[in-house]
Amino acid sequence: MTTAAKKTVSSIGQRRENQSERFNRIYKAIRERICLLDYHPGTLLNEGLLAEEFGVSRTPVRNVLQRLGHEGLVETRNGIGTIVTDLDLKAFKEVYELRMRLSEMTGDLSPIAATTEILKDIKTLQDRVEILKDGPVDQRAYALLCNDLHELLLGLIGNQALRDMTDFLYYRAARIWFTFLHNLDWNEAVGILGHEISEIQRALEVGDMHGVGNARRQYLYMTLKGIGRYFVNV
Repeated sequence: MTTAAKKTVSSIGQRRENQSERFNRIYKAIRERICLLDYHPGTLLNEGLLAEEFGVSRTPVRNVLQRLGHEGLVETRNGIGTIVTDLDLKAFKEVYELRMRLSEMTGDLSPIAATTEILKDIKTLQDRVEILKDGPVDQRAYALLCNDLHELLLGLIGNQALRDMTDFLYYRAARIWFTFLHNLDWNEAVGILGHEISEIQRALEVGDMHGVGNARRQYLYMTLKGIGRYFVNV
């Protein structure tokens, strides 16, 4: 292969990498806004405005919205456009039940041992819990903490299929959970989250990946139990 050809291949590869990074940047940003209810159900997502905000053409934004549509977070309606979907309590319950089962597989399917950096990160998350305990009610800070814990746990899953499914299900249900957060006892909710992080931290320190999965499963169970009264007719 000539030098010029090598440069062309390298350039194409770089463009593809940049396109992928750009897609992920926009995708994660919009998904998090939906998750944190910055975009409430029924919000119309304007491709042109989003493209202008992210400094891109409409094509990558359209691709992102298509993926979010496949994940059930948005839907396209003829004559209206792309809107954020409504909350589905029945789906929430089913998702959490499945997430509990999947969490049990964390220690079985190619788990990744915690690095020194991950141990530092989990300690930082525990410090953030203490700030929530001592400070005023801050539901957004709680939600962001949950998101960061989720990302940390994803990094411990070596099985790609399990990681993808875990990520998909988390964002499928997170906004529903956060919707009910203000109805729950704040100190109890923070305490349950803090207990989970402490248990995960202890498990990681001794390399017990089954313990990590069990801690996550228990948290999910307590979360589902905490808002169970909303499922009386579901």
